[in-house]
Amino acid sequence: MVQFSFLDDLVEVTQISTAGLGDHSYIINVGGEGVVIDPQRDVVRFERQLETDNLRLVAVFETHIHNDYLSGGAILAGRADARYVLPHGTGATVPHVGAQDGDDFVIGDAVIQALHTPGHTHHHTSYALLVDGTPLAIFSGGSMLVGAVGRSDLLGPDHTETLLESQYNSVRRIATDMDDVTLVTPTHGAGSFCAAGTAGGSVSDIAQEKISNPALLAPDLATFKTTQLAGYLMYPDYYPTMAPVNRVGATPIDESPIPLLPATDRSGRIVDVRPREDFAACHIVSSTNIPMSTDVGTYTGWMFENDESYILVASSDDAETVRLQFQRIGFDTIIGRIDPSEVTDDLADTGSYPMATFVEMRTAEGSYKLDVRDPVEVAGGTITGATNIHVATLADNLDGVPDEPIWTFCASGYRASIAASVLAAAGKSPVLVGEQLPDLQAATSTTETI
Repeated sequence: MVQFSFLDDLVEVTQISTAGLGDHSYIINVGGEGVVIDPQRDVVRFERQLETDNLRLVAVFETHIHNDYLSGGAILAGRADARYVLPHGTGATVPHVGAQDGDDFVIGDAVIQALHTPGHTHHHTSYALLVDGTPLAIFSGGSMLVGAVGRSDLLGPDHTETLLESQYNSVRRIATDMDDVTLVTPTHGAGSFCAAGTAGGSVSDIAQEKISNPALLAPDLATFKTTQLAGYLMYPDYYPTMAPVNRVGATPIDESPIPLLPATDRSGRIVDVRPREDFAACHIVSSTNIPMSTDVGTYTGWMFENDESYILVASSDDAETVRLQFQRIGFDTIIGRIDPSEVTDDLADTGSYPMATFVEMRTAEGSYKLDVRDPVEVAGGTITGATNIHVATLADNLDGVPDEPIWTFCASGYRASIAASVLAAAGKSPVLVGEQLPDLQAATSTTETI
């Protein structure tokens, strides 16, 4: 959590980050009146902060209909009888106030002014925080990010070209309309798949963006488009399911206890969050290893469906943390957990596979090398002769993977851990290379991407 103060503490801004999503939400305090911008579905943390700061919530603003998480905006506003403000033209049916370009919302001695900044979506709107006409901060959502911009391809190829042009113009509008000292406080940041390229942090200012933002540095629109398109990574498969729910309003999350199940229970898809070493040594053969981190929800949502039932192999605390990650993206059916200590060789359906180093992989003769990173990453260099299949598409491309030992790697070992478990569940023979990828030369012509 990061806080900023303006005008002798007349206005305070609190930035609340959500690890895993790579996103930032905001609470604005203007003389005891509170505003929240872009909150996630788990609204209790925002309510607690409002209470800690002794704020009366008067409005919740959304910069856009989100693609990467379920919003808690309608829930939060409803509980506090506050205004719920969405950009004009979203098609949302949840009760709300539509913000059009130039609309002013008076909050105590401040004004929040809507700026239509399409590019991430068609309706995307940024909000400038002004006191006496001076812009203190711009809540730029998925428009101007820190050294980056929001990507323009999430609505599909029919919209990408138009949105790229809009994004280019919107970021330039922000840079023109705001003062150099105006704080840039975006929603999407480092680690968000909604960001094009690598966002450099969580906060900036207009002066810094003028010397670092690609939309401002590009000599022309054509160059900007080409550069942006070349850098787009794949994004999670759950993304298209978020906006329809956000238009009608997400339901509150379930906070009831997660039942403890016997280790023999197979009534749901099993996601095992133990460390890769433990999973490789002994695991339930039908389970998927997504090691405990802030990314468990993201990769579960990328690989599986939200209408499935899930069982976690996790401690009680880890299970609660993972459930919250799941709930932020609408994966609501966790039917229970299996205690990690119960996964032993005594179970009838356990398996194991070896782990290895990059040195061992390089010296293994005739080995099948599988790089499960994004194709954009692979283009920057990989192991000579490796085949590239992104971890999220591996289950759909198993026919092209041999039954011989499959030396599986990525940049850090995390995605390779997931991939190795997918291969093992399919009856293949993975060898998990769990190390960090060494420095490499550009990808060779012998690299095949599937």
